[in-house]
Amino acid sequence: MDSTLKNANILIVDDNEANIDIIEGLLDFQGYTNVKTTTDPRHIEGLFHTFKPDILLLDLLMPHLSGFEVMEQLRNKIPSGTFFPILVLTADMTTETKQLALSAGANDFLVKPFDMIEAGLRIKNLLEARYTHQQLESQNQILEEKVKERTYEIEKKNLELTSAKDKAEASDRLKTAFMQNISHEVRTPLNGILGFGALLAEPDVSAEDKEKFLSMLKASSTRLINTITDYMDISLIVTDSIEINRKPVFVNKVLNELMNRFQDQCNSKQLEFLLSIPGDSDGLSIVTDPELFRKIISHLLDNAVKFTNKGRIAMGYSVVSDNIEFFVKDTGVGIEKEAQKRIFESFMQENIDNTRGHEGSGLGLSIIKGLTKLLEGEIRLESVKGEGSSFYFILPLGKGIPGNFNTGKTIPDPTGINLPVILVAEDEFSHRLFLGSFLKKYTSMIYMATNGKEAVDLCREHPEISMVLMDIKMPLMNGFEATREIRSFRKDIPIIAISAHAMTGDEKKALDAGCNGFIAKPTSAPELLEELKKFGICG
Repeated sequence: MDSTLKNANILIVDDNEANIDIIEGLLDFQGYTNVKTTTDPRHIEGLFHTFKPDILLLDLLMPHLSGFEVMEQLRNKIPSGTFFPILVLTADMTTETKQLALSAGANDFLVKPFDMIEAGLRIKNLLEARYTHQQLESQNQILEEKVKERTYEIEKKNLELTSAKDKAEASDRLKTAFMQNISHEVRTPLNGILGFGALLAEPDVSAEDKEKFLSMLKASSTRLINTITDYMDISLIVTDSIEINRKPVFVNKVLNELMNRFQDQCNSKQLEFLLSIPGDSDGLSIVTDPELFRKIISHLLDNAVKFTNKGRIAMGYSVVSDNIEFFVKDTGVGIEKEAQKRIFESFMQENIDNTRGHEGSGLGLSIIKGLTKLLEGEIRLESVKGEGSSFYFILPLGKGIPGNFNTGKTIPDPTGINLPVILVAEDEFSHRLFLGSFLKKYTSMIYMATNGKEAVDLCREHPEISMVLMDIKMPLMNGFEATREIRSFRKDIPIIAISAHAMTGDEKKALDAGCNGFIAKPTSAPELLEELKKFGICG
């Protein structure tokens, strides 16, 4: 007999000891090893839980509880779908008794007095059926688990496909919107650049007109750069391609820098510019991405100045629990309640009949919303038409660092020369000409390199070089490689990256390579001068 059947748990319930002895002898002879018996049917419930029988041999006519009543009790204890064989022991084989027993849960019958061969075969057949059902249940469970696993994999793949589809649709929407807006927002400032550039070349231009033309050319250039930057930023946001670089950021320092940056614009429109900060917050810092943080506030301030013609603009923050809430408020045109629902969508201004009511890409608020979400923050708007708008965005403080901070880092000139020696690594002739012309009044010597390898060699040959302006994309050896090579023998020399790669995250790549600062092309003279001052190159 199969070892599985030999180890089956067999429970016998019969009030007649002689019957039990006969069956036990039969089972022992046939090799069954686990047999329990009782003459009192009231014990069956306890034995059912402790012994866990695989088959029940049950007498029908017993004191205290009949076999029918025992089967009724067991009906609620046997799990649904489980095959538990009950072999009825009876001397009454009338049709009525059979029907009642089958209705109560019996599977087979042994007629007293027993035929030993028949009894052995019936017990064996029922146990085989029991184990066959158990194997089927086990296989079904395995199949169910496999189906669950497969279903999970399919659902996961569907989610991935859905995400990919959403990204593709977002990309298509971006392309469509881009094509609809690119003509106006690129051609308009480009027209100003080409037009005023041509006027400046006229031989009889007065000094007054020249100054005015230069101002307009600069404004058109700035507008074009801002438009291109906005398109790049929104593209990175919708494709989930921005890498977050969190570090401590001193809040007051950033807000003061931005206030200085936008003060002239406010003055030109006779707008009052207010900064509101808590009184004890001099050293307050938050842990966030400094580049994205500055972009959010810059876009809000840019919008505030653009849509405010009189009154004031206010910027500030308050600390609430583990969060910091920043705000930019204005007394400008305000936004209708209905328009507030769509104002954070790409390429939208309030007037839906002509979304280009003011110059700009129309991406500012959608960029703000996307960047705020990336920094685990939230943004909200309060506005009344004709009275102004207030934008609030909340960021988590993170593990901020309290205490004082320095406003800049000065690296002393190791050569001791009164005027510094600067190396310009730049492969574009026009940019080398601009940098050389600008730097000559601040330096005693300017070395020029047209590729990264030349820059490394010049730094080796001329220890008097006290600063490097490093282009990133150059032949033979790029700026990142050149910077790492120079760092191997000049640990402390200031290296400033100057690059046309000005997408979000490019500054981090430059700093990771060993640069001390980063300036995006086109390079403006004030921006370059400010960077030189940070490193003590000029006063």
